[in-house]
Amino acid sequence: MSILDKSRNQIVTLTADAVAKLGVEISNDEICIEVPKDKTFGEFSVNTAMKLASKLRKNPMQIAKDIVENINIDGTYIKEVDIAGAGFINFKLNQSYYCDIVKDIFTKGGNYGRCDIGKGKTVNVEFVSANPTGPVHIGNARGGAVGDVLAEILSWAGYEVSREFYVNDAGNQVAKFGASLEARYLEMFGKEFTFPEDGYTGEYIKEIAFNYAKENKKSLINVPSEERRAQLAQFGLKRNIEDMQNALNEYGIKYDNWYRESSLYENNLVEDAIEKMKATGYTYEKDDALWFEATNFGCEKDIVLIRNNSLPTYITPDIAYHINKLITRKFDIAIDVWGADHHGYVPRIKSAMEALGIDPSRLNIILMQFVRLI
Repeated sequence: MSILDKSRNQIVTLTADAVAKLGVEISNDEICIEVPKDKTFGEFSVNTAMKLASKLRKNPMQIAKDIVENINIDGTYIKEVDIAGAGFINFKLNQSYYCDIVKDIFTKGGNYGRCDIGKGKTVNVEFVSANPTGPVHIGNARGGAVGDVLAEILSWAGYEVSREFYVNDAGNQVAKFGASLEARYLEMFGKEFTFPEDGYTGEYIKEIAFNYAKENKKSLINVPSEERRAQLAQFGLKRNIEDMQNALNEYGIKYDNWYRESSLYENNLVEDAIEKMKATGYTYEKDDALWFEATNFGCEKDIVLIRNNSLPTYITPDIAYHINKLITRKFDIAIDVWGADHHGYVPRIKSAMEALGIDPSRLNIILMQFVRLI
């Protein structure tokens, strides 16, 4: 038991014993220890007197005085007990408490601070997960720090932690990536091309196309556009993902798993997720599209799962991905670190989990606020 836990246990025991002397039985679990915002009040406080007011039919201040009069601090870490506000009982700790903490630090060395509250539980922490159609940037670095520090804290708390990067290597953004590369590739050889209206315009697109041409020459000039785009996209994704891995490794982040969105389609997990959603009874068809009745779970509106062109929407593979984490791979807890611009997406994915019978509290989403560098 840590010195901190020992001190808190002493406060709980002293409070419960004092209350018992007033002729009232109270369990240790009913005593809530808080940390006062104003440090001058002491290290800890309890609101037990206020909780007992209705039962004892007395003023909380009088109850607090009665409790304090019956507290014996001899042989404990408590230096002083007093009353503040409407009946808070404040505890100030003595020098032996801090001396024992210093001794504990020297005894445990580099392991000081570790505990086992998460022993036997598994946690998946997914963070950064930057779009692989472009290079990482300073915002990804911030997300990396948040996710990696959180994972390390959980590990120190005894949880079995898996750090994960979700690679968005499928869907519309990859198709757009391939079309952008195709245009730059054809441009290099003086061929007619049309740059996609919403294509990627960064210099890195030209660089990837140049590197492909340098290695493979005109090998894609006479192949069908669909095949050309697919090969260029895979070439670019491989380069970009390798660059991301190198940058994050240099930053000090080591992932346990790089989970590819494309594997969800390759293993029919998206299709399976759609069938699972249908089986919940909370889906319906409208305008040739498949909808999820998210309004039954607190969302402002229902959600399209499959568009009228038979293609899944953005949330559908995400549902499959979280089923994989929480059901297939059986993580006790999943934590996603997202940007603040995803705040409206949180209730949607949680509502899908609830509809599937997955306790939504097992999915924790941390929204990382954006900052401006000056």
